[in-house]
Amino acid sequence: MKVLIADDHEVIRIGIRHILQEEFTLAEIGEAFDTNSLIEKAIAADWDIIISDISMPGGGGIEALKKILTQKPSQRILIITTYAEDQYAKRVLEAGAFGFLTKDTAPEKLVDAVNTILSGDRFIPPSLID
Repeated sequence: MKVLIADDHEVIRIGIRHILQEEFTLAEIGEAFDTNSLIEKAIAADWDIIISDISMPGGGGIEALKKILTQKPSQRILIITTYAEDQYAKRVLEAGAFGFLTKDTAPEKLVDAVNTILSGDRFIPPSLID
């Protein structure tokens, strides 16, 4: 499994990497630190899933999402952010993301979201299912 983690905060990238490596011990994990490096790495290689922050230097996750999906329309992208669901979840899902999580979520919820997305389903926050 190949995962690309994009966040401008190194501590967040390390935390997500650690959570994923505990669950997916053989995962190959790449990192991007801003919008431009995310777009470049996303297009240059094949990733099973991309986990991206919504707010990064150079435009952010939504801009990157749109550019990546133009080149790779079936790319599975999970957006993770500090912003509340009511601010961005619907917007990123409509833009083509496979899922949305807030950064205050439990580590097992991140693993659930990744598993759900890898199985081909969207991970939609329970508050949006209604």
